[in-house]
Amino acid sequence: MRQLIARRVSLIMLLACTNVVAQDQGSCVTCHLDPAFFDEDRIAIVREFESGVHAKVGLSCHDCHGGNPDPSVADDFVSAMDTEFKPNPYRGSPTRAEVPSFCGRCHSDALYMKRFRPDIRVDQEKEYWTSYHGARLKDGDTKVATCTDCHGVHGILGANESTSPVYPRNVAHTCARCHADSEFMAGYTLPNGAPLPVDQFLLWQASVHGKALLEKQQLSAPTCNDCHGNHGATPPGVQSISFVCGHCHGREAQLFRESLKHEAFQTHNMFIADAGADGCEVCHSEDPTIASISSVSSFTECATCHGNHGVMRPTLAMLGRLPETPCAYCHDPSSTGETSALPDGVAEFQTAREELLSQATSLSLSGEERFNWLVDRTLELPNHTLPGSRENHSQLRPEFAALFEKLRIGKSVYQIRDGRTQEMVDHGVVQCEDCHLRGSESAADEVAGFYVDRFRELSLQIAYGQRTVLRAKRGGVETGDALMEIDSAVDAQIELQVLVHTFSTGEESAFVEKCESGLAHATAGQVAGLQALEELAFRYRGLGVALVFILLILLALGAKIKQLDSAGQSVKEE
Repeated sequence: MRQLIARRVSLIMLLACTNVVAQDQGSCVTCHLDPAFFDEDRIAIVREFESGVHAKVGLSCHDCHGGNPDPSVADDFVSAMDTEFKPNPYRGSPTRAEVPSFCGRCHSDALYMKRFRPDIRVDQEKEYWTSYHGARLKDGDTKVATCTDCHGVHGILGANESTSPVYPRNVAHTCARCHADSEFMAGYTLPNGAPLPVDQFLLWQASVHGKALLEKQQLSAPTCNDCHGNHGATPPGVQSISFVCGHCHGREAQLFRESLKHEAFQTHNMFIADAGADGCEVCHSEDPTIASISSVSSFTECATCHGNHGVMRPTLAMLGRLPETPCAYCHDPSSTGETSALPDGVAEFQTAREELLSQATSLSLSGEERFNWLVDRTLELPNHTLPGSRENHSQLRPEFAALFEKLRIGKSVYQIRDGRTQEMVDHGVVQCEDCHLRGSESAADEVAGFYVDRFRELSLQIAYGQRTVLRAKRGGVETGDALMEIDSAVDAQIELQVLVHTFSTGEESAFVEKCESGLAHATAGQVAGLQALEELAFRYRGLGVALVFILLILLALGAKIKQLDSAGQSVKEE
């Protein structure tokens, strides 16, 4: 009797601390919060439930697990957990294989769910069984994810709560708990029999999508479920991936489907399927480089060039045909007339360039390796960074940072940590010449070369115009119209990055028309910038004349004052 009283007292104190009232919570809580029956970990389950979305809408333990919630039967385990209790038979805890249907009992009932949210979906369970997870669970694989693995068990939070495991910023980490665990994923394979990769999270984290979501906090950026689906998680197939990417990148997808490249991909996929294990060698036996390609099992629209999880921010490096230095995208005095307009800046650039090339030579760097090294060095140059911040790339000068990003200057390789070995591994961007070899004189090679030349031509004119305008602006001259022209030229260059998906170079093609428009705006910006510099020079000349005039007046005043002092001294002496 004393033990029973002591237990009841401790329960009352515990309920007071946790703001839980037994009469409101029912028979389940009366026991499951009793430390005489359960340890702290089990008691924590009840506390977690109180912060979850189910508790907030008035649901309790018995709504999921069944049983008689009447507090009066709390001490009668048989009555509280009566499997024959007609209003709500006790169901207990489901096995892993039963979890989807356990949750689906409510979440698939439209009439019941509308009590809480009239717009909520009720096909989650049905969709789950169509997923890879659901299919494997039906086959007896209980390691696959079920509802509770992604949403939690008792303290389930709404998807719009920032601490929820299915909040956009947390989804990838939730999926990675399984898919980035090499031991857990051991034994799972791709359709071709190769081990299922475990580097998806690391690749996505370093991708343009991952950085937008995790670093820039752009919640609309795609994460795992945006491409694979939520409950019906299934990898996009070869024929559907462009529609997945096109959900956000609609114009690029449309332009590609209307291009000759789309037809070429489909044709090549038929050839590859017919070639079987012999692969590319069947058709390209005379070209040993292409014949040796074994990594291509199909051409998958967007993913063939951009990848799937590790989608890096596209740069001009993807087109190949890299210039000797990345400087060449923005600096080429001989082709812009910059030597006469900005002689001091040109001399400074040439000095910096020679110093960097000399360092690269001392490091035995050449080709793409040197180009990539120089891209990193451009982010540390004094003219490109704010004073005292060369080592901090986030402190680039705003004008340079904007131009560098928008003109898509980038490296041909990036590093990702390997999911199995945890070592940093180089990943090269896909370049046109990976399939269309340089010097092959093919139509595709000509298209790539054409794009590279036009991009560089426009970026040179934009960069020269910007430097001209900035010099005038720093001198205090009005440059609003000139900056608008430069911005319009940059917008045209950004548009060109979309229009490459037409793979067309005709004189009346959208790419050529937009390039000409961009060049016109860049030229107009340069002209306006040069006029602003002339006005600045005129002001300096006027200021110089004024200073000379003022100096002469001061000298005259000084002479006059000296003369008056001499005259006054003479009067005193007399």
